[in-house]
Amino acid sequence: MRSIAVSDIGNSNAHYRFYTFETFLEHQRRLGFRRVDLFGATPHVWIDAYGRSGGRRLREMMDYYGLEPGVFLPEFSSMRYTLGSQAREKTHEYLKYCLEFGAELETDSMVVTANGFLLDVREEERRFRLEEELGYVADLAKPLGMKVLLLNHYSDHTNMIRTIEDMVWCMNVMEGKNIGPAMDVASVYEAGEDVRLWLSRFGDSLGYVCLSNTKFDGGKHYWGDGYLNLADIGAGLRESGYSGRIGCYCMIRNYLKAPWAADERTMEMLSWAFESADCHGQAQGG
Repeated sequence: MRSIAVSDIGNSNAHYRFYTFETFLEHQRRLGFRRVDLFGATPHVWIDAYGRSGGRRLREMMDYYGLEPGVFLPEFSSMRYTLGSQAREKTHEYLKYCLEFGAELETDSMVVTANGFLLDVREEERRFRLEEELGYVADLAKPLGMKVLLLNHYSDHTNMIRTIEDMVWCMNVMEGKNIGPAMDVASVYEAGEDVRLWLSRFGDSLGYVCLSNTKFDGGKHYWGDGYLNLADIGAGLRESGYSGRIGCYCMIRNYLKAPWAADERTMEMLSWAFESADCHGQAQGG
């Protein structure tokens, strides 16, 4: 059974949008995180179809605080530039800028979601379009030394990858391309599925696990404020021998006021689930 240290788990800046990037980094170092996952939205990052801010500067800031980049997650929720967008030319420019930013950041993985697809378009057409767009971004990413990871998102009905069946189909049609699966824990359980099923089905090809909590309301709650059992999820990751990226993500408006309070609770829960004495005792006996 593989051990997983809390220092191996990245934490996202998504809920620090009312604070500077330096404030986010200071608290991650204080709490003992070693990796940070970067959510590509203002005020820390600016990217659209016409230009971008520099990833090198943020990487230098991470280095100063002794932190490493985890994965890069571009903004697809509120931007018009989604994989299913009708503004295809601008979406392609946005994706290009995102990948260039990620390369400057020196991350090896960019995580995307397959949202923005019109529901009044036939599923066959939507699937064909998704295959085209993923092929495009995969080809852009390869010479930059980055892999594209596709994340499930159950609560968004415009998203083409909501269940394990959706992901299996997509990985089959993208076989041989620079595309891999990623798993959002909250979405897995919102779909009535289990992380062990995903871990068993995708094995070593699974490149990123997002440890997000849920109250089955579509929100991403911090650990200790949702309904999921982090210790059980952690046990599933260890039992499967999972060795890919792991990150934490929460985004509820109340967390924006004092985001470090959510991080303190998250770190407490991560330590309990992955590094407590009981956890190690189970691993030795298991």
